[in-house]
Amino acid sequence: MRLKNARAAFTAMIMPIVLLATAQPAPQPQQMMQTDTWQVSVNEMEQHRRERITSVAEELQEAGMTRSFGTDILKAVGFSAISTLVDVVATETVNLAKYRKRQKEEWMRMIQNECNYTDSISSIKGLKDFYKENSSYGALDPSNINFDGITIRGMRNDDEVVFITCHIDTTRLEHLFRHSKFHLVIDSIAFNPYICHLPNLAANGIRLMEKSENERDNSFSFSERNHLTIGMEMELYSSWINEAVMIQQNVKLGTFKFNVTIPDHVEIYHYSRAQIQRNIDMLAKDPTLRNPDGSPLNTQFVEMEGDCFVVPRSFMPLCQNERMWGTGEYNIKVKFRETCQFSQNETTNAKLKHWHKDYQQLRKMQKKSGEVNEYFRTIWNQNKDNIIKTTVKQGLNTSLQSAGLSSTGSAGMSAAAAAKMKAGAAGAGAAGAIPPAMPK
Repeated sequence: MRLKNARAAFTAMIMPIVLLATAQPAPQPQQMMQTDTWQVSVNEMEQHRRERITSVAEELQEAGMTRSFGTDILKAVGFSAISTLVDVVATETVNLAKYRKRQKEEWMRMIQNECNYTDSISSIKGLKDFYKENSSYGALDPSNINFDGITIRGMRNDDEVVFITCHIDTTRLEHLFRHSKFHLVIDSIAFNPYICHLPNLAANGIRLMEKSENERDNSFSFSERNHLTIGMEMELYSSWINEAVMIQQNVKLGTFKFNVTIPDHVEIYHYSRAQIQRNIDMLAKDPTLRNPDGSPLNTQFVEMEGDCFVVPRSFMPLCQNERMWGTGEYNIKVKFRETCQFSQNETTNAKLKHWHKDYQQLRKMQKKSGEVNEYFRTIWNQNKDNIIKTTVKQGLNTSLQSAGLSSTGSAGMSAAAAAKMKAGAAGAGAAGAIPPAMPK
């Protein structure tokens, strides 16, 4: 009867640990597609090891060590859990510092994204054929050109942000007749930086909001951003058919582009090619001329880079005895860009000084708040298996050591368990009982 009680007590004590170590997760709903298959099997213990554990359990029960034995196991389990948690906390304390560093790096990437804006203009109003009339002289006859540059006007809330106009450079017509190419010059530019598209919130997946919807100031400021630059790129495409009935489809004929840096703290930037030419002419007469504020007169043209072939005319015989070419079909693709740099001066740039607050506001605007909770959930998901496995492993090790199955200790038993066994055997011998044999 006592033997049965001892077995039952030991079984009740060790089974929760074994079940925790071998527990399988609850079944999950079947997925549409499985990429991995896992199988967990329970190994059956050999008979001689089972008998050895049973023998030690009986002796422990007779010696009154059941409570102490369980206490040892629980202490080992608790100590293991605490030490594992301490290791995780120590590691994650370092990781939290790295996490804050990663946050700032992410914030800087978001800031850099805000400093770039590009818009592709696909709708071109007033687009007509490149030539006004047909030609009987050939596909590249430049007579009656109808195209003379483009004009760009950008509006925001009925306010004009940018105005750019350019035309064919008539001072370089030699290229038109010798190489069938033309160039463009910029006539005028007007740009208002304070209602421009920077900072570009959409680059970080943030929709445009009213000022009342967010706490962050999203207007452009020269105290926060400098080296503001605007630029344009224009590509001209055409399709045509020649006399051999060979079709050329959507061929790029040329590219034009320019970039201009907007002076810091300017209210509205103005550029006029005609005014630059007048300044050059006046300085030729009087080199001492200055602006009213004493600054020198501007004599730098904003150059349009690139060139373009004239649009080939399609072959179109109107009758059997007359060769004729059409008026040249073409298409234009325009990209407008705004770029700037984020100021690294903490004295004037409040966002740089209080970067974490700005980061939180950006994250809030992205509807991605709660990143800290997400971070600690990630910590638990990454370390929970290690904590549980280490706790169960230490508990089992203590059980096996107490049962005399560990490779450490005295004769396969822990020193404490051996001493208690010896004391119990001595007490039993004094009472006239035969001491139990030590397990081998």
